Amino acid sequence: MANIKSDQENRILLNHAYDAVKKSENYKKPQFIGFLNEHESLFLKSNISNKHNVIFYGGYDGAVRMMMGVNCVEDEFPITPVRFDYNSDVSKLSHRDFLGALMSLGINRNTIGDIAVFDDFCVAFIKNDVLSFVMSQLNKVKNVKVIPSVCDISSLQFADDFDTYNLTVSSLRLDVFVASVCNLSRDKASKLIKSDMVAINHKIENSVSKNIAEGNTVTIRKYGKFVFSEINGLSQKGKYRISVKRFR
Repeated sequence: MANIKSDQENRILLNHAYDAVKKSENYKKPQFIGFLNEHESLFLKSNISNKHNVIFYGGYDGAVRMMMGVNCVEDEFPITPVRFDYNSDVSKLSHRDFLGALMSLGINRNTIGDIAVFDDFCVAFIKNDVLSFVMSQLNKVKNVKVIPSVCDISSLQFADDFDTYNLTVSSLRLDVFVASVCNLSRDKASKLIKSDMVAINHKIENSVSKNIAEGNTVTIRKYGKFVFSEINGLSQKGKYRISVKRFR
């Protein structure tokens, strides 16, 4: 499900971040905020003053879910990649399967970073304070035996977690885009937008006539996250041919 924060939730998050900054300055040691989703990371990057030594890291280059660290370097982040091996001949497990199994342990979502699924194993980035618990407790996913181990990710290639496809739209209005990517009528798309369920670049947008631009990220609650990649030209009828990325 797409995650769109309210103004109040954003203020709470920002206060939490500044508390970490203050604590780091007072105690003269690094402080960390648990794994953030993409919206939360971008929001904090945009709203925390550059004078503070704040960085974001998720365990590898290109991570979507990242922790915020104050007065630290990447090697100090309390993140460990854990590999879960299993027999893919028994069942093929998905990102949702592994996330569901991890959440069933009763741990907080902010202790789990990205989950990368490969052919017969997955790698999950785990916050160190729950690492031993996760490795001792998670031995089955959907009744399939999994074997956890601390993982060296240096030889792994992390694939992009999205699908790319082409669409033809009559205009670049937000309601037209939402209707097209969600396979909805314009009326239903407009209702989503007016109900504060759509965001452009992680900021809620309720104007149905708002034009979107190449590179914009459009998050639609209950439908997912989409990136308007580029315009590929016009059809014979004057419609836009566009490329869209849809995150899995």
